[in-house]
Amino acid sequence: MTKKAETMPTVSRTSAGLRDAIFDELDAIRNGTSNPTRANAVAKLASSIVETVRMEIEVSKFARTTSTKPEPQANQNFPLGQPMQLGA
Repeated sequence: MTKKAETMPTVSRTSAGLRDAIFDELDAIRNGTSNPTRANAVAKLASSIVETVRMEIEVSKFARTTSTKPEPQANQNFPLGQPMQLGA
């Protein structure tokens, strides 16, 4: 018999959604509906997502400084405190 995998609630794919997912997992640990193994997996995934976004920002900055023709994406600002779209 296989154990049915628990699914995480769907959250928006923004920086705000990522924060919500992390805090939801923290709450789940506190109320006993999650476990350290699952929480560790969520934390590692969140860290990977953040690192990917960090790389995209660095590439955007690099493209902005080396491009002779400005590209729409290269000129985007990433204001602090505003959710950033993380995926499709």
